[in-house]
Amino acid sequence: MNKIKTREEISSRDQWKIDLIYPNEQEFFNDLDRVEKDIEQLSSFSQRFLDNSRLFCQFFLQDEEICRTLEKLSVYANCKSDEDKGNSVYQTLVGKVVNLYAFYEEKTAFVVPQILKEDKAKIYQYIQEQKDLKSYQYFFEKLLEQKSHVLDEKIEKVISMYGPVLSAGEEISSYLTDADLDFGSIQDEQGQTVPLSEANYSIYIQSKDREVRRSAFSRLYEVYGGVKNTLTAAYQAVVQKDVITSKLRNYENSLSLYLNPKHIPIVLYQNLIEVVRDNLSSLYDYYQLKKEILNVSEFHLYDSYVRIANPDSNRKYSFSEAQDIVLCALSVLGEDYTNQLKRAFSEGWIDKYPNKGKKSGAYSTGSFDTIPYVLLNYTGTYTDVSTLAHELGHSMHTYYTNQNNPYITANYPIFLAEIASTTNELLLNHYMYEHASSKEEKLSILNEKLDLFKATLFRQTMFCEFEWKAHQYVENKNVLTSDYLCDLYYQLNLDYFGEQVVVDDEIRYEWLRIPHFYTPFYVYQYATSLAISCYICERLIQDTSGFREKYIQFLSSGGRDYPLEVLKIIDIDLTDKLVFERAIHSFVTTVEEFRKIYSEE
Repeated sequence: MNKIKTREEISSRDQWKIDLIYPNEQEFFNDLDRVEKDIEQLSSFSQRFLDNSRLFCQFFLQDEEICRTLEKLSVYANCKSDEDKGNSVYQTLVGKVVNLYAFYEEKTAFVVPQILKEDKAKIYQYIQEQKDLKSYQYFFEKLLEQKSHVLDEKIEKVISMYGPVLSAGEEISSYLTDADLDFGSIQDEQGQTVPLSEANYSIYIQSKDREVRRSAFSRLYEVYGGVKNTLTAAYQAVVQKDVITSKLRNYENSLSLYLNPKHIPIVLYQNLIEVVRDNLSSLYDYYQLKKEILNVSEFHLYDSYVRIANPDSNRKYSFSEAQDIVLCALSVLGEDYTNQLKRAFSEGWIDKYPNKGKKSGAYSTGSFDTIPYVLLNYTGTYTDVSTLAHELGHSMHTYYTNQNNPYITANYPIFLAEIASTTNELLLNHYMYEHASSKEEKLSILNEKLDLFKATLFRQTMFCEFEWKAHQYVENKNVLTSDYLCDLYYQLNLDYFGEQVVVDDEIRYEWLRIPHFYTPFYVYQYATSLAISCYICERLIQDTSGFREKYIQFLSSGGRDYPLEVLKIIDIDLTDKLVFERAIHSFVTTVEEFRKIYSEE
C-alpha cells in the first residue's frame, strides 16, 4: 500500500494555482484590511443612500467591489485550508474571512428593509437615471417582489435574532447522528468484528456477503429506532418553523414559502411526483432483474444496494488517460467548450491527488474574479474519472456564466446548479459504453447509470413526498409523532419498492438519518436536474440542429432570470410532464439493454 504523500511531495504541476489569486499572504491581508475599512465606510450610507439616484448608485457599486473582494478572500482562504486541514495558519485565514463576512452582514443589515419601505417607482426611476445600475434591474425586481412577504422592521429584527434558536432542530440532529450515536459492531466478510458507523455503512450495505449487509442494515436502524422520539422532536421543530413562517410571511403554505421566491410553480413539484408514481413499475422491473441476478428467493431492502455488475477493480486510469477520456466524451459540446477544458488541465484549475491532511471528496469552487478551481482526490478508479467530468461540469458552467454576465447576475441559481455536472456524467457514461470492449465492461457502465437513476430520480422523489406530507399534516393542525412519521415513511417504501420486494420493518427508521430533511423542499432539485440532463444529453448525442449552441447559451445565462425562464433557452418547459416522462423512458431502455446484454452468451 502506497504511503500517502505530504503536500510538499506533490508536484506543483498537479496542484491548483491558488497563488493566481494572491501571490503571498501579505497581499491577502492587504485586501482583508482594506475591505474592513471599506465596509465601515459603506455603513455610513445608512441614512442617505436612498436620497438620490447618484448616492444609490454609488452605494451599490461600492458594495459590489466589497463583495467581489470578500469572495476572492474566501476562495483563497478555504482552498489553502483544504490543501491541509491541519495547517493552523490557513484555519486562521478562514476564521478571519468568516468574521469579516459577519461584520459585513451586520453593517449592511439596513439595506433591504429600507429599500422595501420605498415606493417601487422610486427604485425603478433610480435605475433609469443611472446607467451603471442597468444590470441591477433583475436584482431589484426579485427584491421588490418580496415586499408583501417582509414584515415590520422590528419584527424582522426579532426573527433575525431568533435565527440560532429556529435552526436548533438541525443542529440537534447533526450532533446526535454525527457525534453521539454509537452503532456498535458487526462481522465483516472475513468474520472480523468491525465498528459500524455512518461513514462505513455504505460499504457494508453493498457487500457481496448477504449476511454482512443484513447485519449492517439491522444494526444501523436498531440504533436509530432507539432515538426516534428525540429526532422526531428535532424534525418537528423544523416543520413547525416552516408552517409558522409561511403564515407570518403571507404564503399559502410551506411549499410556497420555498418555491414562490424562485418562481417555481407547485405544479412542477406535483408533476414530478405524479410521473414517478405512474411509472413505478419500471423500478419494480429493475428490482426483479436484481433479484434474478443475485439468485435470492426473497429480495430484501438490504439487497437493493448490491451492484449486479462490477467494474474491473484492477483497472486504473492514469490522470492523463482520464483527461483524454473526458475530452473525448465531452467533445459533443463543441470546440470552444473543449478548448476551455484544455485550459482547465493546463492552467492550474485542478488540484489532482490526495495528500496528508487534504480535504476529502471533490468540489468545484471559485469567484467572479478567479478561475473556477476543482479539488479532487484522484486515485485512478472509474468513479474518479466520473467525478472529474462532474466537477468540470460545474467549473465550465461557472466559466461561461462569468464570461457572459456582469457580477450582479453571474451567480446561477441552485435549481440549475447540478444540471451541467450531471450532463457531463451522462455524456461520459454514454462514451464509455460506446467504447466498451467487453460484456462485463458494458454491464458495469449500465449499472452505474441505473443506480444513478434509482438514487436520484426515484429515491429523491420519495423524499419529496415524505417532507411534503409531513408539512401538510402540521398545516392541517396535527402534531407530528414518531409513529406517524415512521408509518408514513414505511408506507412510502411499500409504494416505491412494490410487492416483489420484502420491505423490512426497520426501514421505517431510515428517515431519521436523512440530513436533507433539515433543508426543506430541496431534494426535488436533484430529481429535476437528472431529468433535465437526460433531455440535454439526448439532444447532444443526436446532434439536434442548433441545440449545442442553445446549451452553451444556457450555461452562459447565469442568474439573469428565474430558473424556468432560463430553461426555455434549451426548449424545456417544466410545467408539463414531458421531460420527466423522457427520463423515465431512458431508465426503462437502460434496464432493457442491461437485461439483453446480460442474457447474451
